[in-house]
Amino acid sequence: MNREVFLVGMDFGSFKTSVVASNGKRETLYTAVGWPKDHIARSLLRRDVIFGTDIVRQRLALNVVRPFAKGALKYLDNDQSGVSTDDLAQRQLAAKLLVDHAVGLVEPPPDALVYGVVGAPSRASNVSKRLLIEAVRGVFDAVVIVAEPFTVAYSMNRLMETLVVDIGAGTIDICPIYGTYPKEEDQVTVPLGGDAIDETFCNSLRKMHPEMQLSLNMAREIKEKHGFVHDLDENVIVSLPVSGVPTSFDVTELLRDACRSVVTPIVDGIREVIGRFDPEFLRPMLNNILLGGGGSQLRGLDRLLEQSLEPLGGATVTKVYDSVFAGAVGALKLAMNMPTQNWEQLRSADTSRKEDARPLARAA
Repeated sequence: MNREVFLVGMDFGSFKTSVVASNGKRETLYTAVGWPKDHIARSLLRRDVIFGTDIVRQRLALNVVRPFAKGALKYLDNDQSGVSTDDLAQRQLAAKLLVDHAVGLVEPPPDALVYGVVGAPSRASNVSKRLLIEAVRGVFDAVVIVAEPFTVAYSMNRLMETLVVDIGAGTIDICPIYGTYPKEEDQVTVPLGGDAIDETFCNSLRKMHPEMQLSLNMAREIKEKHGFVHDLDENVIVSLPVSGVPTSFDVTELLRDACRSVVTPIVDGIREVIGRFDPEFLRPMLNNILLGGGGSQLRGLDRLLEQSLEPLGGATVTKVYDSVFAGAVGALKLAMNMPTQNWEQLRSADTSRKEDARPLARAA
């Protein structure tokens, strides 16, 4: 009897992971895993491993691992990262547990064949690709790993003459899409993202208001609620504790400056991409720039980028319809459009592979 096929699309970001499935279910969670620090924390939490929002609420009692924090997905090669063997092993375990948990959230039927497409940051190192492969092995019966900018474009049906700017927590990927899977050498990765904005904003606040009690998570929450890059007519006023007493602070200028810190690197990255691309397609691509990733939602970013690109003859910048799930939806669409025989070939290759073979380590 033929087994039921269950399809999954996953966007494996460095800060959040989103997953959608062929049964219509969708979930998002932090790309992090927490372990209780000691037996007391274990007894209170009543779990060996913690996921999701509980990581934020219980973080003081946890050892938290973000396996791909600060673009680590791209920089895990031995000559680049300085990541120790123990640290790498912990990241591998965290990534595997996270994938297993994320797929479980969308409730695949018992005994179903689980096939998936996973979007990962562009230009991942070979070590990082192996980390991802090991993370998904055993969770999926067959899987294809593709670049996140491609899944974002696929979800929006923008597969011709499109320039995708995918603003993640750890990095910004700038990727031209021209009717086929993008070449690695066509893409640019900027080693900045939402994490860098959070740290800049947090450090600026602490420097200006040393009496303020502020954590990086608190700074991130302010950015996610109020983040902007254009000039505002109103001020951003937030309440933060001073010696435990709620106190109002005007953070307008510091927040704007921190959020604007990614604009020039993005413009420089776009210039680099188009500077080495076929000149006949430059104008169509500049007129079709697609902003994806969590950082795309900074208010006014699309308009400011258009203004910054006026020296190139102008540009048209559009935000994705759903920054949380666009990549995962595109990955699911890819999975659904992949011929059944291709999935069966991948599954057969994985079943019969030798110990040193990695048949899953290939892009769509």
